[in-house]
Amino acid sequence: MEERKIWLDNIRWMVIVLVVIYHAFYYYNNIDVTPMFAGLEANPAVEGTKATVTGVALLQYFVYPWFMLILFIISGIVANIVLQKKEMKAFLSERVHKLLVPSTLGILTIQWLGGYLISQNFLTNGEEIPAFVRYLIYCGSGTGALWFCQVLFLNCLLLAFIKKIDKKNRLLFLGSKSNLLVLILLTPVMVGAAQIFNAPITTYRMCFYPVAFLLGYYVFAQENVQATLKKYGPLLLIVGVVADILYIVKDYGRYYASNEIQNDPIAVVAGWFMVMGLLGVGQRVLNFSNTFTTYMNKAGWGIYIVHINVLLFTNTLLKPVVTTLPMAVIYFMEIVAGLLVSILLWEVLRRIPLLRWLLFGIRRKKNV
Repeated sequence: MEERKIWLDNIRWMVIVLVVIYHAFYYYNNIDVTPMFAGLEANPAVEGTKATVTGVALLQYFVYPWFMLILFIISGIVANIVLQKKEMKAFLSERVHKLLVPSTLGILTIQWLGGYLISQNFLTNGEEIPAFVRYLIYCGSGTGALWFCQVLFLNCLLLAFIKKIDKKNRLLFLGSKSNLLVLILLTPVMVGAAQIFNAPITTYRMCFYPVAFLLGYYVFAQENVQATLKKYGPLLLIVGVVADILYIVKDYGRYYASNEIQNDPIAVVAGWFMVMGLLGVGQRVLNFSNTFTTYMNKAGWGIYIVHINVLLFTNTLLKPVVTTLPMAVIYFMEIVAGLLVSILLWEVLRRIPLLRWLLFGIRRKKNV
């Protein structure tokens, strides 16, 4: 297997950019939920009342079933590539620094500041709460997008446990036998996985994402499976888009990030086929590199780590004018800040020894 898959790198950084854009809209989402930051009028989904359809809301509904799912599957593929060259001990050591440190020590020392900004919108009479308790609330609220790091690290531990049992790699051999029919038949597996071990915090889908990661490692990393996806990618993508539209028609107006909606079988089917389609079409159209794509692949992780706090700080600065400016202007400023300021912070912070370790898991400058 080739050391780098350029198309896979390009999909990953592009999805990260999409995550930033999604979060720029997310903090003002007002459909069936109170907006985290004021600016939009309430747009509830109550019986007899239809929520207003907007382009922003349609984008949020459309991407939510698949944009984090594809990152977990890509992570599984990457784990397969890395473990062909490194021992499990070295792999886990790297993951401790890259995933666990930013999502624990990074939150306790730096990322809690984002939680502080969020808490100002819901923590009434905060001065009556003991300082240490307030700090814990800030840490919990400041987890933000770092939940992905926490769940992904647990997935890596699960993979290590499975490989400890499966010393002869029988599962990898089994995965190599996968074809288009097998990929389609995995759909009910994903639908079932979406129904169990879901935490009240809806991002922690503790069966769905581990299954996706393991399928990335054992199935999607196989060259023959990637060839199958490349061949049928356009068709799979069409099915995914149609299913995504059906899900939106069915569930629009209810909060898309609730467990009830995101685990709706139609939403899961949409996400599964969208991911397969994107991995297939990506091989066709994204297998190229230039100065920009090479840089974005390098900076993508840093953008992902810091963008939430950048958006929260931008939201806070915009609060005095958010009701007087058109929302299109607010969204534009959010997206520009979320991308450009995040890149700037990445460039600065990755050069500061302690901060680059706490935030990005970078131990030595030569590893940058």
